[in-house]
Amino acid sequence: MNMSKRWWIVATAGALVLAGCSGGSTGGGGSALGGVTTTTAKAPGDCSVPRRSTEFGVSPTTITVTVMADVQNAFRPGLFKGSWEGVKAWGDYINSRGGLACRKVVVKEVDSKLTPTDSQNGIAAACNDSLAMVGTTALFLQDVRTMNTCKDKAGKATGIPDIADLQTEAAQQCSPVSFPVLGSAGSCPYSGTGPRTFAVGSVQLDYYFDKLGLKNLHGVFVIPKDVPSTIASAMPIIRGFNKLGIKSDAEIGESGTAIQTDYTQVAQAIESNHSNYARNDLDYKGSVLMRKEAQVQGVNSVKVWDCSVQCYDPRFIQEGGSAVEGQYVWLSSLPIEDKGHNAELDALLARYPKPDAFGTEAWIAGEVFAQAVNDTVAAHGGDPNSVTRANVLAAIRNMHSFDAGGMIPKIDVGRKRGSACLVGLQVQHGKFVRIDPVQPGTFDCGPKQKVLTITIDPAKEYHG
Repeated sequence: MNMSKRWWIVATAGALVLAGCSGGSTGGGGSALGGVTTTTAKAPGDCSVPRRSTEFGVSPTTITVTVMADVQNAFRPGLFKGSWEGVKAWGDYINSRGGLACRKVVVKEVDSKLTPTDSQNGIAAACNDSLAMVGTTALFLQDVRTMNTCKDKAGKATGIPDIADLQTEAAQQCSPVSFPVLGSAGSCPYSGTGPRTFAVGSVQLDYYFDKLGLKNLHGVFVIPKDVPSTIASAMPIIRGFNKLGIKSDAEIGESGTAIQTDYTQVAQAIESNHSNYARNDLDYKGSVLMRKEAQVQGVNSVKVWDCSVQCYDPRFIQEGGSAVEGQYVWLSSLPIEDKGHNAELDALLARYPKPDAFGTEAWIAGEVFAQAVNDTVAAHGGDPNSVTRANVLAAIRNMHSFDAGGMIPKIDVGRKRGSACLVGLQVQHGKFVRIDPVQPGTFDCGPKQKVLTITIDPAKEYHG
């Protein structure tokens, strides 16, 4: 597999099912009425107890976590640097509040460099020197056996907790020790081929149908075609949206290495079908190229240019200019435009003023870990020496109502179930503007919120 073809799209395709379709809970948990929320409470623990080295990555004075991300590479240097920055900012925040289990948090950065070898080496290193992996954003985690079975300090094959920013491979999604911050992309166990069950949310479609009054949407879907995992991430979105009321006029596969003229076929398909809807499931660059070519071709029939978390990037507006006006973008976490309306978001922005979407999610991953450590200590009578991988994993698996201080709707971390609640933004006059709901600090969870469950074989559904 040519690596240059793989990374460009996997970077967002996995996130789309999580953020755009929200696998899981029908209950949501984010309030459409909302209000200012508070940050996580200070860590519990009896700090008068003499502290010991209880686990790999746990010394008497420190707890070490590893954030592994694809950063340095020949194709887009600094690709997921935001994940590093988000976890580091979270570590500073936690230490300013007294640390965890009466210890200072130490954040170790590992660069997986868009290679399977560096990814495996990163896991092996973390197994030897870290309590957990936090904010993992590595696209080549096809083999997670070391993650699942590495031995703890007691010599047991406990594995290492992995609180992932992004999961793209089925092996990581279905790992018993890996938990995504926004919910699972599909049912587990799963071999990577054949039928799989997915949950698809309807919030953005309810907005288009009911609030905008667009009853007969039909359009063109662009599918990241380079590797099976990206196709498998995009097809549940498309088939779910088909069942929820958006007809496919055309489904076109595009490569992450495509240039603007490659999108001529997309623009022509929109024009010939008089499509009023279009969605591109590649990275933000794919949507920019699609919109620019549509502008060149004089396409004017589209009422909804749809996108998810990958388009929430300042480069989308910087590079797209006037061509991306009117773009809809849907998020599963509060946007930075909500500064001043959520204490947890403000804490992030005080330490990381301009996070990208992956940096924000990495911070949230840190808060999942902090909650797991706090819950571990509390469950053991305040004993700061109760922190082990096994106990932290038990706490994560028992975490069923988590919202990162209101930065995200309530999710069931332990069961890997996300929320269907979203925040809708639109590009207006060169800025991201909150449109649904309009009140900062809140999420749209209805009122007609429903989650569609579908079972498909993604590979067989792809005809692009």
